[in-house]
Amino acid sequence: MISTNPVPRVAVVGAAGWAGSRHARAFATAGADVTVLVEKDDRASPLARELDATVVASTEALRPEHADLVAVALPTTIQPAICADLLNRGFRVLTEKPVAADAEGAAVLAAASGVNERLMIGYTLHQHPAASLVSQWVGNNEVIAVSVRSVAHKQNVNSWRADPKEGGVAVVNGIHAIELVSSWFDGDPKVLATSSSSSLYGSPVPEHVVTDIEFPAGALFHLQSYWSPWQEPQGLNQGDWSLTIDVLARDGRILWANDTVHVWNRDGNHDTTSFAPSDLFLRQAEAALKFCTGEPPAVTFTQALRATAIADEVVAAAASRAKDAAAH
Repeated sequence: MISTNPVPRVAVVGAAGWAGSRHARAFATAGADVTVLVEKDDRASPLARELDATVVASTEALRPEHADLVAVALPTTIQPAICADLLNRGFRVLTEKPVAADAEGAAVLAAASGVNERLMIGYTLHQHPAASLVSQWVGNNEVIAVSVRSVAHKQNVNSWRADPKEGGVAVVNGIHAIELVSSWFDGDPKVLATSSSSSLYGSPVPEHVVTDIEFPAGALFHLQSYWSPWQEPQGLNQGDWSLTIDVLARDGRILWANDTVHVWNRDGNHDTTSFAPSDLFLRQAEAALKFCTGEPPAVTFTQALRATAIADEVVAAAASRAKDAAAH
């Protein structure tokens, strides 16, 4: 059902977490009425008082009169079943990326009612004003290679991030780049090589991943993704995330570095576009409210599922290499 309320009502699941609280405040700033926070304990109570929201312990307590949109921000292994239940009950849903920890987990969602119409996948990178500029440039050029460095600031790798079932940094952070880059090219890519390490924090999951992927048309994609205890001087989401996407084409090059885009033509001309730092959660909330009125999501279930399938191969390749190294 498309919202006809003058002020959209939003419920946030997992509201006490880092992402959940940012979703809740972003929706409030965007002009929504954050009506309900879903959290199993009282950790969400201070936020509820701040936003004048009600706290409930489970999504089972949500009713259509509570929300025009439900934002789900939970560990990736938990989200699919909860989102599927909400979709089957008629809600419109914004879920944190990725769509699932692996393609097997996504199968629960694939069978849900309205998964292609009422589900929006929260890939915030699409909300950055540079994303459309870079994507359009890629579409107009014959790309040779794409190189991405994606670094997320984390003091510790613990809690759900340290659960091997969550897939490690490639699934939690690197998936942003995997989804965006894969949206530029057709066909099923091939993972050429992958290596990983968990030496920086000593957690039981891959904390640093390097992978090389080739798309059928020949474009090569090199990805380095890791968690870092050091916050960099510049980055997205108030410095929490440092991102560089470097695209080499036959007739030029485009470099997206956080809030700046550089473009070089074959003749050597160089143009620079700088964007003011922006809150990607706020931009996403604004896009999600348009989704409530019937606009299509920036990332559909099908597109998100493709990225998850590629991440599956990256994780499997890293595990295979680690196993081979241990055997020798």
